[in-house]
Amino acid sequence: IMDRFEQGRLLFDGGMGSMLMTSGLAAGWPPEEFNVSRPDLVKSVHHAYLEAGAEVIETNTFGGTPSRLAAHGFGERVGEFTAAGVRLAREAIEEARAKGSDGPTQFVAMSIGPSTEMLSPVGTADVADVRAEFVAQLEAVADSDTPDIVVVETMLDLREALIALDVSKQALDVPVAVSLTYNRNPRGFFTIMGDDAATATRRLEVAGADVIAANCSISSGDMTSLAKLLREFTSRPLLCQPNAGQPGIRDGVPLYDQSPNEFADHAMQLFDAGVSAVGGCCGTTPEFIRLVADRIGEDR
Repeated sequence: IMDRFEQGRLLFDGGMGSMLMTSGLAAGWPPEEFNVSRPDLVKSVHHAYLEAGAEVIETNTFGGTPSRLAAHGFGERVGEFTAAGVRLAREAIEEARAKGSDGPTQFVAMSIGPSTEMLSPVGTADVADVRAEFVAQLEAVADSDTPDIVVVETMLDLREALIALDVSKQALDVPVAVSLTYNRNPRGFFTIMGDDAATATRRLEVAGADVIAANCSISSGDMTSLAKLLREFTSRPLLCQPNAGQPGIRDGVPLYDQSPNEFADHAMQLFDAGVSAVGGCCGTTPEFIRLVADRIGEDR
């Protein structure tokens, strides 16, 4: 998969949680539980993205840490939900190939999001507490069907991101992408914990991240500006996964204001800015990914 990053114009999939919500996932219910109770639905989302042209699909394991799942009584099922999530993604790729697809090689990315254990001074957790969260999730696949890459994403705190990177490197012999989520203000791009994009990028590279990434929070237009900044501070491949614009709420369901065409325009601008891989975050659907795939095809 690192060869593909180096070649560039690698296409990831789009949103998973928002897709599951349109198919019956109740607000607040952990999507990871669907890996066991509704595996065919999870796999159908993977198939939709593969058919749209995604080369990399992310597992439905973003919120699969013990503290997150414990809130719903599933704290002891971390390993079960995580292993199932990786297996479903792999099966979806195998099934797509069995249908006679002659497209490019497709890859499984294991998604790991932030835990609910907040480090001081915001929370009371220490490094050992946070580390244990990621160990529990990654150990579930260490001796089974391992992913092709780990994507540590939507990280609000650089310190937690660095812990997840270290655990990932020790648990699995695969590349690791680390993605922080930034907001834009008059002084630039910062996480809500105050980590600026330039400093975070340099520290992640020194710590051994194979891919530097950014996702969520901002639209594809702002992501283009952020990507240019990230490119200045690292020689590592870049991955950007913006939202489908800014969210609104209707009947309790998030709605996003960006069109697939506008998203695809910005995706091509991201590639032109030196980004190696692009995907979608909240609100993006297979239609968004399909249009990006079409634009990539037109340029080849």
